[in-house]
Amino acid sequence: TLTKLPCGEYYLSILVDGDLTHKVKESHHTVGIDLGIKDFVITSEGEVFENLHFKKNESKKLIRLQKQLSRKQNGSNNRNKARIKLAKAYKRITDKKQYYLHQVSNYLIDENQVICMEDLNVSGMLKNHKLAESIQELKLGEFRRMLEYKSNWYGRKLVFVDRFYPSSKTCNSCGYVNKKLKLSDRQWVCPDCGEIIERDYNAALNIRDEGIRLIY
Repeated sequence: TLTKLPCGEYYLSILVDGDLTHKVKESHHTVGIDLGIKDFVITSEGEVFENLHFKKNESKKLIRLQKQLSRKQNGSNNRNKARIKLAKAYKRITDKKQYYLHQVSNYLIDENQVICMEDLNVSGMLKNHKLAESIQELKLGEFRRMLEYKSNWYGRKLVFVDRFYPSSKTCNSCGYVNKKLKLSDRQWVCPDCGEIIERDYNAALNIRDEGIRLIY
């Protein structure tokens, strides 16, 4: 399939029928991952993959290019040049996002036999106007799709924990559920056992434990 992109570049897609040449190392490890806005992925091993804000970091440049485009006369050669320049800027951002998603998903697949994550309702989350832009920036749906097809390719297991499971509100040490926890509370102290809880790391631990429970 030959495809022409808005920036003027061409891509040729070729379907190959055969075995995958890339092999992942043997692993018996299970990991839980929590997807967030502040940080992109937090694992039950305490690893943090940052939200790199690719589009946000390029916002001034995009605004400048959009203004340049709006000033050009419709149908003119200069307007077409400005349109291609803007399209190329968006493509660079998209390419950076895709590379980062592949980088993180490949690492998780390579290191773990079982990956546990929340069954997020991404389309529903996008209806929250305060979070919609950040969620679109993270491309959570695309990240999930990558983990799904790569798990199938390499014989890994992807386990989805119910989206209503209180992973952030439950103390991983004693099981106490903090029903008063707010989204702004990044850290809290368990009133039952006194454990100081890092919200996202605690959620990843609970997602891992719940995923293991669902398997067995």
